[in-house]
Amino acid sequence: MDQEEEEEETSQTTTYDVAASKSHLLSNALVSNGLSSQKNKKSVIIDSRVLKHYGRRMKLNCRHGYNILILQNGKVSSSDDDIDSHCVMEFTSMFPGHVRIRGVEANLFLAMNKDGLLYGEADPNNSSTIFIEQPEGPYSAYLSLKYQRKKWYIAIKKNGKIKLGPTTKRGQHATHFLTIVV
Repeated sequence: MDQEEEEEETSQTTTYDVAASKSHLLSNALVSNGLSSQKNKKSVIIDSRVLKHYGRRMKLNCRHGYNILILQNGKVSSSDDDIDSHCVMEFTSMFPGHVRIRGVEANLFLAMNKDGLLYGEADPNNSSTIFIEQPEGPYSAYLSLKYQRKKWYIAIKKNGKIKLGPTTKRGQHATHFLTIVV
């Protein structure tokens, strides 16, 4: 019994130490950026790749077999490579049915511009980074909140190229995505 109690104490201490070191890294990142911990807790903090983790990390896989990816330069593309680290996205719920999608590797948010082109946006408060998640059977379609009157969706063509918003419609196979938990 004594050995089990010692192992339990050791595992609790290790867990506490890991949590304390993460907290210490985060507080150092806040101080180095000149931010206080009382400021907006939903902001993404960058300092030597230390990031707050919000939402679930998933891959956005199109019905045609391609994953959406956001590159460091802000370009949005697709890949059929399942192990590409740029394909990992973080979904944050803004309101019921509304999500913000962040590329974890690039630390940029998926956004749609006035021409319907997808790009990576650094500012999380930009209204073009919010999408309405609409269920379509087992799939989900993502409608741009900013351009919902124009009915512009996130979509990937059969050849793997990103489809422009004005050429998308609800129900198209190019707009159907499965979220794969990483």
